[in-house]
Order: sequence, then structure tokens, then C-alpha cells
Amino acid sequence: MRILIVDDEPIILGGLVKIIREAAPAGTEIREAGDAFEALQLMREYLPDVTVTDLHMPEKDGFEMMEEAREGSLCERFIILTGYDDFEYARRALRSGVVDYLLKPVDKQEMAALLSRIHSSLPAAESPDIPPHARRILAYTQANYMNDLSLDHLAELMQLHPNYVSNLFKKLTGDTFVNYLNATRIREAQTLLRTRRDLPVSEIGRRVGYENKHYFNKVFKKYTGSTPGAYRDTAEACCSGASVNDFTPD
Repeated sequence: MRILIVDDEPIILGGLVKIIREAAPAGTEIREAGDAFEALQLMREYLPDVTVTDLHMPEKDGFEMMEEAREGSLCERFIILTGYDDFEYARRALRSGVVDYLLKPVDKQEMAALLSRIHSSLPAAESPDIPPHARRILAYTQANYMNDLSLDHLAELMQLHPNYVSNLFKKLTGDTFVNYLNATRIREAQTLLRTRRDLPVSEIGRRVGYENKHYFNKVFKKYTGSTPGAYRDTAEACCSGASVNDFTPD
């Protein structure tokens, strides 16, 4: 299990790390962040199974961080830390799908029980047919499709052999890594072409992961049957939004 701990007060953060390290199930990996911005950056690479976070942080609070993390499929489970005076915040958090909340100061036995329950509910624990790396690989690809992403990069990040990652990806999605990545990028490009007519085609290509405009045009046509410019300029495309799912590349 992977845990991310977030608190903007260094002394409290250090104490939380110590408590959670002692309370967490064996084999748990722990990372820490001093604010919401650092936490979101770490999530993109670390993809924690659960994030333990304070709510009151400067510039971006815990609620905003959780919302952004969910939108980007960076983390699905959150434990919030709160004081007695923040009970209404806790109720709001529970309504928004937080796993649980703990009152400060944190009780190690209570934390241990909660982490054990979360660990037993993880997909990898429920089904031996789904390797523990599966969700992280797919979530990382979905969150970082616009970056310079490759099978070797994923394998290095997950500390797995590229062939294993390739086979796992095929099992998860029914498609190869390259086709899945390109299809994801082209779907996002279609959305931008329909909604951001102020952006040049080359800029849209860069935003979805293609630095070379000509290569972007080539891949877009392979997956949709038309060039990005033609897609944008066609009234039918603007109105009906033909999907990349309607096309199968050669």
C-alpha cells in the first residue's frame, strides 16, 4: 500500500509520518508533502492508494486538493485530520466521499485499524487476478498522457520489466500501450479542437503530447480519418463530435 501524508506544519508532519509508519501494514510505502501543490505533484508520479491530509493549508486547502486529485485520477481515498472545532468540515468531507476522518491528536491504534481496513479493501487485496501495479499503471497513463510517456518509462517508474508492463496493459485495456496512449491523446485533441478554436492546431498537438505538428497530423488522421484542421472546420465535426472510438487504426 502507498500512503501520502500532507500537512503544512513540519513538526506535525514529522509526527504523522512516525505514527503512520508504525501503524501501517507491513510493506507500506510512505511519502510526505508540505502543502497541496507539492502533494499533487507527488501524486502524479507516486499515485498513492490513500492520502492522509490536513484541511487547513495556505493558498490551496485540503478540499481543493482532493477535488483536483479526483479529477485527475491521482488518488481515490482520503483520510482527513481535524480538530473538534472542525466537525462541520469533517461532515462535509464525508459527504464528498472521504474514507474517514480522525480527530487530532491522532491515536495510533485508531489509525492502524483504519489503514488495515483500507488495505483489505484495495483491488489487489480483493482479487489475485489483478496485480497491485495495474491500477497505478493505468491511472498514471491517464494522468500523464500529455507528457513524454513510454513503456520503458512506465516500467522504470513501477520497477517492472517492460514486457510485463506491456502484457499487463494489454490485459487491462484489451489494447497495446501505444494504441491506448494515442487514442487517449486524440480524444483530448478532438475536445480541444471543438472547444478551443482560439488555439492553433500545433499548440493543441503540443498540449496532448505531440511536439511535432506533422506527426500530430499523421496520428490524428490515422485514428479519425481526417486531419485536425479538417476536423475543426467541418460543421458536422463541430456539431456531432465524431469520436476516435468510431475509427480503428490500421
